Amino acid sequence: MTKKQTATNEKIYDAFCKVLHKKDYNDIRIQDVLDESGIARSTFYAHYKTKEDLLRSICFTIFEHVFSHTLQVEKSHDFTKSSIFDYRHFITHIFYHLHDEKNLISAIFLSRSKDIFSEYLREAIRPFAEKCVESNFAPVKNLPEEIRINSIVENFIVIVNFWINENFKQSPENLTEYYIALNT
Repeated sequence: MTKKQTATNEKIYDAFCKVLHKKDYNDIRIQDVLDESGIARSTFYAHYKTKEDLLRSICFTIFEHVFSHTLQVEKSHDFTKSSIFDYRHFITHIFYHLHDEKNLISAIFLSRSKDIFSEYLREAIRPFAEKCVESNFAPVKNLPEEIRINSIVENFIVIVNFWINENFKQSPENLTEYYIALNT
């Protein structure tokens, strides 16, 4: 993606976030995003077909970065000396990334788009949950594998919901401890 495309996407994402704070997701029109962002209709449609397309893109952009296995120094945290195979650090790293996107995520969660976002989040966290079960990181006993995986995924959703409802007051480290406690 070129710098210009990245800048355009950021404008659209920021505008969508602002509009979500003003209107419910179902009431948002493309024109609202255009008015807030100042971009042309043709530019928007060169990137997205619908507002659902926009929300999907936002979710995948967040999750692609959040669940990336690449560790680099970030503005809010540095896990470069950690192993991506250290689940505790990996979970904390995920929470830091979600925190970095808190304005957008809270806007999504406060609207009717919460269910859509949650579904995309479930899809994104599932491979991690499968690895946790495979490696016995979350040793819930006497349950079929599918239930264990779903439990790990849903516990993550529960923690994220809690965090958003608490206005991101807890630290990513605290959330990691809660999450691990739920899964062991």
